[in-house]
Amino acid sequence: MAISKYLTLKEWAESFEGRIPASTLRAEIHAGRLRCIRARPGCNAPILVSEAEMERWLKDVAGKRQAALSPTEAAAANASGGSNDSR
Repeated sequence: MAISKYLTLKEWAESFEGRIPASTLRAEIHAGRLRCIRARPGCNAPILVSEAEMERWLKDVAGKRQAALSPTEAAAANASGGSNDSR
């Protein structure tokens, strides 16, 4: 069994060159879609995510986001009555 390399959220954000910010990764962790560990006990300890987990998240979760409607498509769907809003 190979030991996976761990990076902090800031390091991951830098490796994505700003396309996925640390705040998005943090939100995904809080939502339970991205698993992490703390570098040491305590709430101020750096959050670490393994390469294997990041690869899994990118395939499973981030890939689904690309298939979502674009803002233009969502606006067109809402304009055509796709909304369930009753007034």
